[in-house]
Amino acid sequence: MTQKIDALVAQIRRDLGDLNIPMPGAEYEYSALPLCVTDAVFSLGVRYESTERTVRELCERYGWEMSRKAASVEFPISDFLKILQPYENRREEMARTVFRNHQRTSSKSGILKCEAVYQVCTILHRFGAETIALFRYTLDSKLSDDLRRAFTAVRGQGSGLSFNYLRILTGDTDAVKADRMVTRYVVDAIRVRNVKPELCEQLVREASSILRAEYPKLTPSLLDHAIWKYQRAKEGSRPTACSRHLASGESSAGECTASNCE
Repeated sequence: MTQKIDALVAQIRRDLGDLNIPMPGAEYEYSALPLCVTDAVFSLGVRYESTERTVRELCERYGWEMSRKAASVEFPISDFLKILQPYENRREEMARTVFRNHQRTSSKSGILKCEAVYQVCTILHRFGAETIALFRYTLDSKLSDDLRRAFTAVRGQGSGLSFNYLRILTGDTDAVKADRMVTRYVVDAIRVRNVKPELCEQLVREASSILRAEYPKLTPSLLDHAIWKYQRAKEGSRPTACSRHLASGESSAGECTASNCE
């Protein structure tokens, strides 16, 4: 394990430059938890422009401020459920009317992403995680494992990538989303054929801890972001990249078919 961490740290030092840069992007400052959930679910495996448009137009239709800095109130999960519940048994209409996005969690036997958002919001409501702060509180409580299990039981969320990304979007600096780009970088760095997402997350966290001596502002989520940005640029616009958020407006292209990205 130590050799893998050392190899990853050495590769990061060669590739990534200054790691004291703050987390970029307005998407990391959403005004409400429902917007974070929508982004986390819809962003898997597609071009980010479509997710950005979905969130932006959702805010415009229902009069929500997208930015936390601009919002005077935070709309809770229960308010969002009041919008979604009339469409509980009319999922196609929910996709057309509320989200205006018919993407599915998978091209094979996947459910509509709007249905996944509805199920996730129902779970968060059941756990009392109505706001960003309450979601973070639940993560720090004894209910954290139960919440993760319930979340990842939703079809298309089993890999845990969207759950980890929701953690990042709500300000959890310890979260790592070991999607295809991050996993590829780690695999190349430690010179193995493949690595499980759980080990990838652990290696990125350990590398962040070591590199913090040089870059005091570095967190696992920042390092995750920097790795993704580097790997995406390295691979160009290949159509197999997972979507991630970048301050520059970059996005991945096409649908991801990685085994660890649903």
